Amino acid sequence: MPDLRSKYCVFVSHCMLAQCVMANGVVKRFPGPVKPVIQFCLDHDINMMQMPCPETLCDAGGLGRKPRGKKWYENNGLRETSKAIAAGQAAYMRSIEDAGFIILAIIGIDFSPACAVNYLNKGRSVYRDQGIYMEELKIALDGQGLEMDFIGVCQRWEKKMRKDLEQLMAGAAVRERHPRQRRA
Repeated sequence: MPDLRSKYCVFVSHCMLAQCVMANGVVKRFPGPVKPVIQFCLDHDINMMQMPCPETLCDAGGLGRKPRGKKWYENNGLRETSKAIAAGQAAYMRSIEDAGFIILAIIGIDFSPACAVNYLNKGRSVYRDQGIYMEELKIALDGQGLEMDFIGVCQRWEKKMRKDLEQLMAGAAVRERHPRQRRA
């Protein structure tokens, strides 16, 4: 019998599969997994690789924490925690690709002080920025000679989330024909 495993993978923020790690009071749409992302991966046989949650592992964070902003976390140890996690995840991503699997993207949660890819908020205003962990992950990936696509999902913007996910499959065929080369 042939080996049927899919060669496609996405790395997802921890809360994508487990909303229980989110700060208190911020879960408004999906009580457990973020269903559109999970269903998309199931429908396309994409392996979901769950990254650790920097906010729960940071000494100033943890489970049952209050919502805090990027600046607060920057001053309270999230950068160091994120740097350590990112180094391990980037090395793991290198080994995944070296084994012949295709990482389609890293999927983060926008508005997270750790895992935002595109947007953060300050009070009632929204601005373009990345979370601390995503910044550190990009640096660690560069150190491994890897370039990855990043997708930021916002649970409130379901239509945009679905459109961004569909674009993954458009790029999958291209990546299969032309795998990413390790940079020197």
